[in-house]
This record gives sequence, C-alpha cells and structure tokens, in this order.
Amino acid sequence: MERLCDLFFEFSNEDRLKILYKLKENKMNISTLSRKLDLTTQECSRHVSRLSDATLVEKDTDGKYNLTQYGRIFLKLLLGQRFVVEHRDYFRKHSLEKLPLEFVGRIGEMNECVLNPDVMVTMSLIQALFENAEDNIRVMHDRYLMNILPLSADALRRGVKIKTMDPLPKGSSRNHERSTYISEEEEKLFIESWRDGKMEARKSDNIDLFLYVSEREAVIAFPLIDGSFDYLGFHSKDHVMLRYCQDLFDYYYDSGEEPPRDLVEEIYEKRLKHHRVEKK
Repeated sequence: MERLCDLFFEFSNEDRLKILYKLKENKMNISTLSRKLDLTTQECSRHVSRLSDATLVEKDTDGKYNLTQYGRIFLKLLLGQRFVVEHRDYFRKHSLEKLPLEFVGRIGEMNECVLNPDVMVTMSLIQALFENAEDNIRVMHDRYLMNILPLSADALRRGVKIKTMDPLPKGSSRNHERSTYISEEEEKLFIESWRDGKMEARKSDNIDLFLYVSEREAVIAFPLIDGSFDYLGFHSKDHVMLRYCQDLFDYYYDSGEEPPRDLVEEIYEKRLKHHRVEKK
C-alpha cells in the first residue's frame, strides 16, 4: 500500500503528469521537455528525476527520456480514473455497481465521449443514430421509445440489421400503443424482418443500461444510484468508444433469453388485427 501511495503522490503533480503524457508521444531530452511545457530547465530536471526514481521514466543512451513499460501501463490505467474524475458530478448521481467488472476496468475507453446536457439532446442523438446507420443498430433499454418505431422501419428498409435487448413480457398480453405510431405496412415489415433474421430480440430481467449503438456512433446512459433508468448520458463517434459499447451490448445480449417465436408471432398478429379494427 505504501508503494501505491508513493506512486499516487508522483501523479498528484500536474507538471509531472504533463511530462509523462509528453513522453508517451515521443522520447525527449530535458531541454525539449522544458520548452514544450514552458518549464525552467531546473524544474523539468527535478520532476524527471523524481519520475525516474519512481521507475516511470528512463534515460536512453542518446540522452533522451522515455516512458518505461511500467509507466505506460499506469498511464493506461489512469484513463478510467481521468474519465470518472472529469465527470465527477455525473458519477455522484449514477452507478457502475452492476456493470460487469471488466467493463468498469475499460471505462477509460469512453474518454472521447461528450456528456449530453439534457434528455432532449439524447433523444435527438438517437434519432440521428437511426437515420445515419448503414449496417447495424443495437438497442438496450427499459421500454420502447415509440417515436423510434418509424425510424426503425426506415432503417430496416435500408437493409440495416437491428438487435434489441429489452424486458419483453413473459405473457402474451401486450398493449397496442405502438399502432398509433406506425402503419399496418410497417407492422408487416417488422414481422418479415423478424422472420428473415434482420431483426432480433432478446429479453432479460437484468437490464439497467440505456444503450444505442450503430457502426457509426453510440449513446449510453448509466443507471441512477437507486438503480432506476436514466436517459442522461454520453455520446461519441470515436471508434474506441464504439467498440466498448458494442462489446458491452454483446455481453448482455449473449446472456439474454430469446423470446419464443410463436409468442412473437402472436403479438405481431394481434397488432395487425388491431390496425384493421382501427381502420374500421
């Protein structure tokens, strides 16, 4: 524990941290480092000496300093802490308690995210995600957002494959609210897409994330500390963030339960009948 405290003390100095990030980019000598960081040569030399004593940096035969492998590992581990610290106010109200440990450890992969200022922005980003997708869309949520159903239909027509992860009902009862948002033709499209494998769905009793991800962008929101859903979260088009969200979705999806095909067919048929009744 003492060694860990000593290491955190070295990281606690902003200039030393800047030196580490500069050396991550390229190896440099003291004069180059001091010039790039606007430090005196004496200050820079003192900081580098401390980092060297902590075995975070080392001097090459050409007189330039470079990160040790140990230093590189710690900078990677700092990514997650940096992300959480930068969004401290958000994580005071939101929880990662139920997030699989491996994805907590990878949280630094979200460093290029932007925090959405309000829920309306989140909904606008989701709409854009559906409109811009060309290959696939993955959805995990607590309930269907009815206004995305026409967007889903448009995406299916373009050949986009859709996977959803949601708390599907275990019984055959389901309301017909969605019929006010989509046409009978669109309902038929969902049936055909389900039968053709272009649309897949699984359910789980352990969903607490709000996650929409395509091959281009992602929107993710973590649950509130009381475990309830929240729609305020992060957005990014960064490829590292996309891989994180895609892997996270697949983790939950692989453990989900596929609803019986006959139940899904029954639900769709009931909705079609409801459409016809509405027409009359």
